Amino acid sequence: KILETKNEDYVIASDTDSVYITFDKLVSNVFEEGTEPSKIVDFLDKIAKEKLEPFMAKSYTALAKTMNAYEQKMEMGREVIAERGIWSAKKRYILNCWDIEGVRYKTPQLKIMGIEAVKSSTPQVCREKIRDALKIIMSGDEKMLNTFIQEFRDEFMNLPPEDIAYPRSVNGLKKFSSSSGMFAKGAPIHCKGAILYNYLVKKHKLTNKYPYIDEGAKIKFLHMKQPNIYQSSAFSFMTKIPRELDIVDRIDYDEQFEKSFSQPIRFITEKILWKIDDSYGEQGSLEDFFN
Repeated sequence: KILETKNEDYVIASDTDSVYITFDKLVSNVFEEGTEPSKIVDFLDKIAKEKLEPFMAKSYTALAKTMNAYEQKMEMGREVIAERGIWSAKKRYILNCWDIEGVRYKTPQLKIMGIEAVKSSTPQVCREKIRDALKIIMSGDEKMLNTFIQEFRDEFMNLPPEDIAYPRSVNGLKKFSSSSGMFAKGAPIHCKGAILYNYLVKKHKLTNKYPYIDEGAKIKFLHMKQPNIYQSSAFSFMTKIPRELDIVDRIDYDEQFEKSFSQPIRFITEKILWKIDDSYGEQGSLEDFFN
């Protein structure tokens, strides 16, 4: 009624037990541009408590009556108040939140779901940098993001291989091992790497210095440059790469950076039509790229 709209959908996303509603038009109608965020958050919090939550409670009571429920058990409450949000896929989103379940923040905090920044399978250094990149996406612009990516790539290319490897648990070593001691067709990438590691440790008679990777072990793995003499796409290890195996120079740092950092960021920027310089500044300046 306040906005004088009819049949307009203010729901921007929903899931099994959650719904996200935009109040952008209402806020623009009530507040002047430049209003302190805390005042807007107070306003939206009041709407949730005094209007939305009572309406939902009333609706659930009606639903329970319709379904002839023994007792009404359904409840919904306000979770977050966010100024921006990006949904890249089902159950994959980031929100720039001023309030999360009643906890108020002086500066907005990210709520991240399903993105590589919160996945334990992503290298730790990349998880931290992905989170930093998401903050730029929420509060900065394309140029700032590309500058950040290029600077991190320079840093990434000089990190020890142990720092940029994917953490995993490995299973199926016996299943995917061939009679030659190498991996069989269809082996998952981290299994290939683990079987190759065991093969090389045995071949170079290093078993007294480096233990075999056993079933269920916690490992790390890295992409290898293609082609290579081992015909493997990956190399796995436990804590440290045996330098005697001459593997470090075969590690594909470019692929590692692309898969562990660039792809997760690109998956988000594509949704908001931002461009990432695929040459990472090697084919010209950022000014040239955006012009």
